[in-house]
Amino acid sequence: MKTYTVNDLRKSIKKAGIKKDDTVFIFPETYKFGILENIKFHSNVYEIFFKVIREIIGPKGTICIQSYTFDTLRFNKKFYYDKPESTSGGFSNYILSLKKTIRSNHPAFSVASIGYKSKFISQNNSFHNYGYNSPLEKFIRLNGKILSLGSDYVKNPFNHVAEYLVGVPFYFNKYKNFQIIKGNKKRKQEFTSFVRYLDLDLVGEFKKLKKEIKKHKIVKSAKLGESYVHCTNAKKYFDICLNLLTKDQFSLINKNKYLRSLKD
Repeated sequence: MKTYTVNDLRKSIKKAGIKKDDTVFIFPETYKFGILENIKFHSNVYEIFFKVIREIIGPKGTICIQSYTFDTLRFNKKFYYDKPESTSGGFSNYILSLKKTIRSNHPAFSVASIGYKSKFISQNNSFHNYGYNSPLEKFIRLNGKILSLGSDYVKNPFNHVAEYLVGVPFYFNKYKNFQIIKGNKKRKQEFTSFVRYLDLDLVGEFKKLKKEIKKHKIVKSAKLGESYVHCTNAKKYFDICLNLLTKDQFSLINKNKYLRSLKD
């Protein structure tokens, strides 16, 4: 496994296009980079990545991350808004643990934001995970940047915002009354989630999307350790997804597998 340094990290993030005052949505798979020099535990990597990104974007920058809690939707569990816990991984939980982080209210699809525009992104949202005034829709309006840390840059929820807007047939709006614990108060609140039909065979297929992205040259990449840091403008990325799906609503999945599963 390759070893990389904090300075390598800083250079890679800057080379990928992250700058002062940026609004950044991170999708981390930091383990793919290898071993961060002089760090004993991988959990400490989250703090260092966060601090480096925060240092680059400065006090008027903003960092966002998924803080999903799928157990509330799948297994009818209560949503403990104030707990720094999610099903989105250790980096999400680290950001949730920070005092100035603001978490949106959706009990299954919350987004944690910290920084200059965190209130706009994660407060006063709609009751839908991908619709108008959701954190993701607001992020697109802000021309924020998608920062993929070791992860594939096409694997992000902005695909689903486009699929929701187009109205693809393999997802549906699920209405649910959630149990929410916030502070010392318990309440019930209805939210809607755009989710897949579990009995259908949905396999992501991103050849067309990557071809269009390459054509428009909207992704900047930088090598770090054994993987890459990728950065792209969320609005430009979203517009490409939307254009593809308008021409063919199956642009982002394997259509043949989906159609076969309808017959089974």
